[in-house]
Amino acid sequence: MVEEKQIKIEKISDRLKNFFKNPKEVISFFLPIIIAIILVIPLPYYVKLGGGIIKLENKIDIDEKGENGHFGALYVRESKAVVLTYILSYIVPSYDREKQEEVIINDENTENYDYREKLYFTSSIDAATKTAFEKAGKSIEVASSKFLIIYIDKDSKTNLKVGDEIIKVNGKSTKTYSEITEEIKKSKDNVKITVIRDKKEIETNNSFMNIDGESKLGIVISNEIKYTSDPKVKLKFNGKEAGPSGGLMIALTIYDKLVKEDITKGRLVVGTGTIDIDGNIGEIGGVKHKLMAAAKKKADVVFIPYDNYKEAKSLYDKNNYKFALVPVKTFDEAVNYLEEK
Repeated sequence: MVEEKQIKIEKISDRLKNFFKNPKEVISFFLPIIIAIILVIPLPYYVKLGGGIIKLENKIDIDEKGENGHFGALYVRESKAVVLTYILSYIVPSYDREKQEEVIINDENTENYDYREKLYFTSSIDAATKTAFEKAGKSIEVASSKFLIIYIDKDSKTNLKVGDEIIKVNGKSTKTYSEITEEIKKSKDNVKITVIRDKKEIETNNSFMNIDGESKLGIVISNEIKYTSDPKVKLKFNGKEAGPSGGLMIALTIYDKLVKEDITKGRLVVGTGTIDIDGNIGEIGGVKHKLMAAAKKKADVVFIPYDNYKEAKSLYDKNNYKFALVPVKTFDEAVNYLEEK
């Protein structure tokens, strides 16, 4: 028995020696494995792969009029890192890496992360539409208002789920954010929150947890407001084609289609910035990549949130960019600049 084992070991050893004597066999065997490791195996990082511009005139249809110039939303291409893109992030100047925990909060699963990002984008579009219609003096009204759970802390003591729509707190109907928060504050140990989930009314039990010395439920609630407008706005965005940082430029595109004058004046106007229902422009990420994209496409005007201007101006001066870099705090400031320049 021992001799048989020894013979088998020797045969395997001989085969391995012969295998490694033939370089072609070694390469043909290991190359697919190496390629799979480089292209498939994920790492706990995200890599920014550069920037681009989404041309908005073809994504928003109002049928009011055409325009001579063009509006574009600056964006950053980002993907889950694999070995190849991680290595390239040290070599390619336009590539940057981020740790996974800087993108996804507290080990949040991909499905919940995608839901939250999609809701941020749709909410940004709704805010952009409201702002543009009001500025243009056109009719727009609230069609629906929902309060949705968009994030739940991993240590939260709750049976709520991301996507739940809150309709009652402790049995009391709630129609505003302040009503929800006030009812939660009145509670001591447990809060009963009634939600709509999969078209069914469900009552959930929720206990407080200690977060930074305060008693909280460990959830984040977002108000989704939908509008009806005259004329109607038709949007043609697909999947993750844009994010909430496109809000400002979407609002400008809608406004330009609603008013008689062409505020682009034949220019390529691009930019970035979130927008709220009051027309305030919020901070964004990926400034470097977005400015690179604007320069590459030879933009004439680039709008940047005021809170990002210091970083943007430093990059602007360093790279000797030629476009007009315009910081804005509000939608009105962006419109005024285009109308006056």
